[in-house]
Amino acid sequence: MSIARMLHSSFVLKSLATALALSTPAMAQERELVIAQGIDTSGFDPHAHTTAAIEAIHVNIFDYLIMRDGAGKLQPAIAREWEQISDTAMRFTLRDDVLFHDGTPLTAQDVKFSIERPALDESVIQHSFYDTIREVEIVGEHEIIVHTDGPDPILLNRLSRIGSGIVSKAYVDRVGWDEFALHPIGTGPFRVVEWRRDDRIIMEGFKDHWRGAPVWDRLIHRTIPEDSTRVGELVSGGVDIATNIPSQDIQRVAESGVAETKPWPSFRVMTLFVNTKEGSPMADPKVREAVDLAIDNQMLIDTVFDGLGTPVRAAVTPGLSAVPMEYHDTFLYDPERSVKLLQEAGYGPNELTLKIQGPSGRYPLDVETMEIVAVMLNAVGINTEIEALEWSSYQSRVWEPYKVEHLGLIGHANSLQDGYHAVQRARCGYDFANRTGWCNDRFDELVEKSAVTVDPELRAGMLAEAFKLLSDSRSIIYLHQSENIIGIGNDVDWTPSPDEQLWMYAAKPAD
Repeated sequence: MSIARMLHSSFVLKSLATALALSTPAMAQERELVIAQGIDTSGFDPHAHTTAAIEAIHVNIFDYLIMRDGAGKLQPAIAREWEQISDTAMRFTLRDDVLFHDGTPLTAQDVKFSIERPALDESVIQHSFYDTIREVEIVGEHEIIVHTDGPDPILLNRLSRIGSGIVSKAYVDRVGWDEFALHPIGTGPFRVVEWRRDDRIIMEGFKDHWRGAPVWDRLIHRTIPEDSTRVGELVSGGVDIATNIPSQDIQRVAESGVAETKPWPSFRVMTLFVNTKEGSPMADPKVREAVDLAIDNQMLIDTVFDGLGTPVRAAVTPGLSAVPMEYHDTFLYDPERSVKLLQEAGYGPNELTLKIQGPSGRYPLDVETMEIVAVMLNAVGINTEIEALEWSSYQSRVWEPYKVEHLGLIGHANSLQDGYHAVQRARCGYDFANRTGWCNDRFDELVEKSAVTVDPELRAGMLAEAFKLLSDSRSIIYLHQSENIIGIGNDVDWTPSPDEQLWMYAAKPAD
């Protein structure tokens, strides 16, 4: 072939390529949203955890019968509508266009299976939140009636929270719960395609979701326990959203030009679980009171969190129903009386040593919180040891019965958004009591009566007395209501809500 013909052929090929490029629509670029949290999920069984940061992941995978919007109001989800048909029964009409991630349609049988498991199986972690439910009756393929043991004033709260995720009965029957926890199937707007434990969870947008396909083709949750690393990823554009930004990094984020910080309202209260069991020095009420009075809650907030937070004497925050707000924005601090109480308990200066256990990377500045508490205890003559563990290791330590040695740092959120949730797990034999050793029959009676009392005033009075008994016991020492900070990339339009959920169906690309 002559050089002239070769040049001509080359020109023709280039012209054709150009014409094709002009006439063919450009391939749409895949939209990916990356979130960084301090902890990973423990698995994908929605009934097998009580951690808000895990639900923040799960909420994208599993739908509930009803959900709360950003303002906290209950909205239809899998249930189109509901009505109270008796004091102990509520009818739910289900959507008929809901598909699981494997393409199979959701039926009332799946809903019955999903709700009755935590309600009836006492071995399931979520059982105490659903034990008022006696039966889920199937009326039709897309209609159920939830029956309770007595009147339940917060049934809708229960069905819109952690533990209410709807799963496929057929899939669980086929693979079992252990396999399900590794490879879940839900009806949520995203489906799990890969889990790299302690690194990332990779999800894809579920195009057949009943709400419509999410705008994001891919959703990635990265596990980054170290605060500075998480912030570094945000300001470098490596992640789009980062949780628990330390207050001292607000300016760093603002100056990056790629992200901003927003206050993240929270129902969470930070606490110290106390080992009150026989043989522990904390079994003495005088020692527990001495520890409580040694802690300056406001100084802790000012020193560690730059003033972001509110001192509390119980798990109460604005926005919760049936809680005694006199315990909010108040604390007891009296180091002189603390020293006197220690002397009355038989401890001179530096004769008592207490271990403070807690997680590293689960809560904002959790290790720093333990360090400042230790300094305050040192100031009244209590020696301290600090044990900070990665979250999964700490969970296996502190959530096993009777494994808090002296003091254990725990944040308690309130997914029921009601006073009952703040105290019910402290009943004898339940998980808080199993960790502190405190048990009170009158407290149990009040909490259990509040669960079936419809009259708001009577119910609030019962819970107020229960709060006082728990607060006075100092089996849990309350520190402060958290005021978290979240970092959001400038390319993302999303507003966080006080339930701490990372509901990414609502996130959109910024204009």
